[in-house]
Amino acid sequence: MSRGNLNNRLFAAVLGSILIVFLAAVALILFSNLTYLARSESPDGDRGLSLFLNALRDPETHFAMKLSFVSAVLTTLLSLVVGIPAAYVLSRYRLRISGIIDTILDLPIVLPPPVMGISLLVFFNTATGRWLDDHTPMWFVNLSNMFFTLVLGHEIEDSQSWVYSTRGVIVAQFFIACSFGVRAIKASFDTIGTRHEDVARTLGCTRRQAFFRVVLPMARTGIVAGGVMTWARAIAEFGPILFFCGAYQWKTEVMPIAMFLRFSVGRIEDSIALAVIMILISTMTLLTFKRLGGKGYLW
Repeated sequence: MSRGNLNNRLFAAVLGSILIVFLAAVALILFSNLTYLARSESPDGDRGLSLFLNALRDPETHFAMKLSFVSAVLTTLLSLVVGIPAAYVLSRYRLRISGIIDTILDLPIVLPPPVMGISLLVFFNTATGRWLDDHTPMWFVNLSNMFFTLVLGHEIEDSQSWVYSTRGVIVAQFFIACSFGVRAIKASFDTIGTRHEDVARTLGCTRRQAFFRVVLPMARTGIVAGGVMTWARAIAEFGPILFFCGAYQWKTEVMPIAMFLRFSVGRIEDSIALAVIMILISTMTLLTFKRLGGKGYLW
């Protein structure tokens, strides 16, 4: 073997070893939740799988899971309504202030999550925020209370204010998760290009018709992948919800908040059981995103 080939193999081995060590560390850290549950024992003598199943049977856990799923779905739908046109504009139009637009769009991605929660809390204490609170229709408040009460199986009585409310969870999730969805959907529009639209327009389609009849069907898989990524980000939110909505049992208790509340009162096993559930959800969501061929700003 020549000296050059030996050096190349050594170089590849060193780089590969660094990757393997990092992946092993991540896997071991996440797997440690399972080993902890296997060794733990409740006052009733439950261990391992029984401990995990008991945490799943807890009505408060059911509430946290339902609120997480429902709020994440609503956040995803709202994000798609905003994200699809926003991603199309970013993909097709070249604006002079595109650098400023990109920076503002990416800020929720790079900012520490609690910053958005504090910012929302401060905003709703400004004149504009108080005006929004005061002019939120009571029929909407009552309708949202009825909806959450019906879906969650627990009475929800939010006031007119968005702060410290169940519906405020969606607001806190939206302003973080939407940016991820926009980036993923824009990547799908970028791969399509403009040639198909140009052909459609030469055949008599308007730009609107070309968008709905050509671009959206071709970008369907990418849009679904973006929706999956948005949902995954929304269901994992903690900091913005904690600061803007508070950590209230049976009200704003999404799964990350439930983990925090249980951990803070010494219910470590219950907290870890929720962590295992969220790891499984995140894994399945990521596999679904990859399966759909999703490509986003971070990939």
